Amino acid sequence: MKERKLTLADLEKAVGGKLDSDITDHLNEVIHLAKKADKTMEQCIQDFYRYNKDFTPEHEAYIRENWNQVK
Repeated sequence: MKERKLTLADLEKAVGGKLDSDITDHLNEVIHLAKKADKTMEQCIQDFYRYNKDFTPEHEAYIRENWNQVK
């Protein structure tokens, strides 16, 4: 049986349309810290792709959708 990693979309389906709060809490904290460090959204996303092998397009989409809501 081939193993595959779950995406945020998979998690949404598995939990009835709501993202796992551990993932969203972590992404919100990352957004907050990136803003505190005066990084742009693009720099934050680039850093994720560079340093986190588990970062997915779904994570990127969440950051883009929520960037302005996180302070």
